[in-house]
Amino acid sequence: MLLATVTDYSVGLFLHILAVVLAFGPTFGYGIFFSVAPQYPRAVPAILSGVQRCDRYLVNPGMIVLLLAGIYLLAEGPWEASEAFVSVGFLAIIVLFGLQHAFFQPQVRKAKELAERDLGAGDTLSPEFEAVSRRIGQVGTVAGLIVVVTIFFMVAKP
Repeated sequence: MLLATVTDYSVGLFLHILAVVLAFGPTFGYGIFFSVAPQYPRAVPAILSGVQRCDRYLVNPGMIVLLLAGIYLLAEGPWEASEAFVSVGFLAIIVLFGLQHAFFQPQVRKAKELAERDLGAGDTLSPEFEAVSRRIGQVGTVAGLIVVVTIFFMVAKP
């Protein structure tokens, strides 16, 4: 029987990987939620509230754990800060933190306000809401690509 050796480093690696899953996994589903919005405009404020809650309890804390675990792994592991995959990882988390706090959170808040305003006046969402939603989707695609490319660098360590 093969028993795994649990070390401080393996626990740090586990936390690092878990943080990636919890922080970024749900964000890949946001586009699917938004894709049903035109069919169910009255559900849009609830969908956006769910996105905000997910960001508050999964994305933001997950990004913090990811960064801290990454720093720990760099300090304890056989890695050099100058290695490409380390630089890509740190650059990615800084960019994603910036996007989350400077773009996504304010834009989702704005989209929710617009949806509530629009639905208070009728059963349709305004072109203004659609423009904000489209911007969120476009930047979300870029953020998703950053996550995917970073995961590749972490695994392949080129």
